[in-house]
Amino acid sequence: MSERISEAEFQQHAEQAIAELERAFGELSEERDIDVQVEGGVLSVNFEEGEPGKFIVSPNSSVRQLWVSARVSSFKFDWSEETHEFMFAATGETLRQTMTRLTQEQIGDRTVAL
Repeated sequence: MSERISEAEFQQHAEQAIAELERAFGELSEERDIDVQVEGGVLSVNFEEGEPGKFIVSPNSSVRQLWVSARVSSFKFDWSEETHEFMFAATGETLRQTMTRLTQEQIGDRTVAL
Protein backbone atom coordinates (compact mmCIF):
# COMPACT_ATOMS: atom_id res chain seq x y z
CA MET A 1 0.00 0.00 0.00
CA SER A 2 2.89 2.40 0.52
CA GLU A 3 3.61 3.48 -3.04
CA ARG A 4 6.39 6.04 -2.89
CA ILE A 5 5.18 9.41 -4.11
CA SER A 6 7.18 12.61 -4.40
CA GLU A 7 7.37 15.15 -1.59
CA ALA A 8 5.39 17.65 -3.67
CA GLU A 9 2.66 15.10 -4.44
CA PHE A 10 2.46 14.08 -0.80
CA GLN A 11 2.19 17.71 0.35
CA GLN A 12 -0.59 18.38 -2.17
CA HIS A 13 -2.57 15.27 -1.16
CA ALA A 14 -2.02 15.91 2.57
CA GLU A 15 -3.10 19.55 2.36
CA GLN A 16 -6.22 18.57 0.43
CA ALA A 17 -7.12 15.79 2.87
CA ILE A 18 -6.65 18.06 5.89
CA ALA A 19 -8.69 20.85 4.25
CA GLU A 20 -11.52 18.39 3.53
CA LEU A 21 -11.50 17.17 7.14
CA GLU A 22 -11.40 20.77 8.39
CA ARG A 23 -14.53 21.54 6.33
CA ALA A 24 -16.31 18.37 7.49
CA PHE A 25 -15.51 18.96 11.16
CA GLY A 26 -16.36 22.65 10.72
CA GLU A 27 -19.84 21.71 9.52
CA LEU A 28 -20.19 19.28 12.42
CA SER A 29 -19.11 22.01 14.87
CA GLU A 30 -22.21 24.01 13.90
CA GLU A 31 -24.32 21.27 15.52
CA ARG A 32 -21.96 19.79 18.10
CA ASP A 33 -19.72 21.16 20.84
CA ILE A 34 -16.36 20.77 19.11
CA ASP A 35 -13.58 23.19 18.19
CA VAL A 36 -11.69 22.81 14.93
CA GLN A 37 -8.47 24.52 13.88
CA VAL A 38 -5.57 24.10 11.50
CA GLU A 39 -2.23 25.50 12.49
CA GLY A 40 1.00 24.85 10.63
CA GLY A 41 -0.72 22.25 8.46
CA VAL A 42 -1.89 20.24 11.50
CA LEU A 43 -5.60 19.72 12.16
CA SER A 44 -6.78 19.74 15.79
CA VAL A 45 -10.31 18.80 16.78
CA ASN A 46 -11.28 19.30 20.43
CA PHE A 47 -14.42 17.58 21.70
CA GLU A 48 -16.39 18.95 24.61
CA GLU A 49 -19.50 16.93 23.80
CA GLY A 50 -19.60 13.29 24.82
CA GLU A 51 -16.27 12.18 26.18
CA PRO A 52 -13.82 15.14 26.21
CA GLY A 53 -10.93 14.48 23.88
CA LYS A 54 -8.75 15.66 21.04
CA PHE A 55 -7.96 14.38 17.56
CA ILE A 56 -4.80 15.47 15.78
CA VAL A 57 -4.13 14.90 12.07
CA SER A 58 -0.60 15.74 10.95
CA PRO A 59 1.45 15.10 7.84
CA ASN A 60 4.75 13.28 8.20
CA SER A 61 6.65 14.15 5.04
CA SER A 62 9.68 11.96 5.68
CA VAL A 63 7.60 8.77 5.48
CA ARG A 64 4.83 10.25 3.25
CA GLN A 65 2.07 9.43 5.75
CA LEU A 66 -0.75 11.24 7.49
CA TRP A 67 -0.63 10.49 11.19
CA VAL A 68 -3.76 10.56 13.33
CA SER A 69 -3.84 10.59 17.10
CA ALA A 70 -7.32 9.91 18.46
CA ARG A 71 -8.95 8.05 21.32
CA VAL A 72 -5.64 6.94 22.90
CA SER A 73 -4.58 5.35 19.61
CA SER A 74 -2.50 6.37 16.65
CA PHE A 75 -3.06 5.59 13.00
CA LYS A 76 -0.71 5.97 10.03
CA PHE A 77 -2.29 6.51 6.62
CA ASP A 78 -0.51 5.90 3.32
CA TRP A 79 -1.48 7.44 0.00
CA SER A 80 -3.02 4.89 -2.37
CA GLU A 81 -2.66 5.59 -6.09
CA GLU A 82 -5.30 2.92 -6.64
CA THR A 83 -8.05 4.68 -4.66
CA HIS A 84 -6.59 8.23 -4.70
CA GLU A 85 -7.12 8.48 -0.94
CA PHE A 86 -5.14 8.04 2.24
CA MET A 87 -5.73 4.50 3.49
CA PHE A 88 -5.14 2.72 6.81
CA ALA A 89 -3.52 -0.56 5.79
CA ALA A 90 -4.52 -2.43 8.95
CA THR A 91 -8.25 -2.09 8.28
CA GLY A 92 -8.49 -0.99 4.65
CA GLU A 93 -10.44 2.10 5.76
CA THR A 94 -10.01 5.47 4.12
CA LEU A 95 -9.00 8.45 6.21
CA ARG A 96 -12.56 9.80 6.15
CA GLN A 97 -14.08 6.42 7.10
CA THR A 98 -11.72 6.13 10.06
CA MET A 99 -12.33 9.71 11.18
CA THR A 100 -16.10 9.19 10.93
CA ARG A 101 -15.93 6.00 12.99
CA LEU A 102 -13.70 7.60 15.64
CA THR A 103 -15.97 10.66 15.83
CA GLN A 104 -19.03 8.45 16.27
CA GLU A 105 -17.26 6.64 19.12
CA GLN A 106 -16.05 9.91 20.67
CA ILE A 107 -19.46 11.57 20.64
CA GLY A 108 -21.43 8.37 21.25
CA ASP A 109 -23.65 8.89 18.21
CA ARG A 110 -23.58 6.39 15.35
CA THR A 111 -25.55 8.76 13.08
CA VAL A 112 -22.70 11.30 12.81
CA ALA A 113 -21.19 11.45 9.32
CA LEU A 114 -18.24 13.47 8.08
